[in-house]
Amino acid sequence: MPKTFTPYTSLGTGWNAYDSLTVPGDLTGDSRPNLLARKKSTGDVYLFAARSDGSLAAGKKIRTAWTGYTKIVGAGDLDSYGYGYGYGDVLARDRAGTLYRYSGTGTGLLRDRVKVFSNWGGSYNAVVGDGDGKNDLVERDTAGDLYRNNGDGKESFGPRVRIATGWQGYRGIF
Repeated sequence: MPKTFTPYTSLGTGWNAYDSLTVPGDLTGDSRPNLLARKKSTGDVYLFAARSDGSLAAGKKIRTAWTGYTKIVGAGDLDSYGYGYGYGDVLARDRAGTLYRYSGTGTGLLRDRVKVFSNWGGSYNAVVGDGDGKNDLVERDTAGDLYRNNGDGKESFGPRVRIATGWQGYRGIF
């Protein structure tokens, strides 16, 4: 077990049952970031709400059968129109390359999906959101090039812009 210099809280065992973990931000309206996990065997999505002591509440199923998505990304609050509602949103890309947004409601649930892009990110092997008031996406393709799509604050993104090269040696981007 690696040694850490700061205290940490164990979040339990059994996480190998999930094939996708992401933190979209606050989905429950309590100003704490929550964890979403997709169960490998069913594709069901579970919300693990953060507690004030740093632990997680038991998982609550909030979506079913997300097996068709190749990427699930917590991207922060994408649809606040600059008003800062603060509820996290989720992006999901399907096998055809269509990117969808699921907006958080502040109640622990997600609204129905809205199409963001078609034919998007077929060569991306890592995707993250950033929080700068108008949340952006940063993607890495298989050649190691990094791209950014600036968030427009109105539920979508601008065109991609290459921001770096040579990132193929890294396992992920965070």
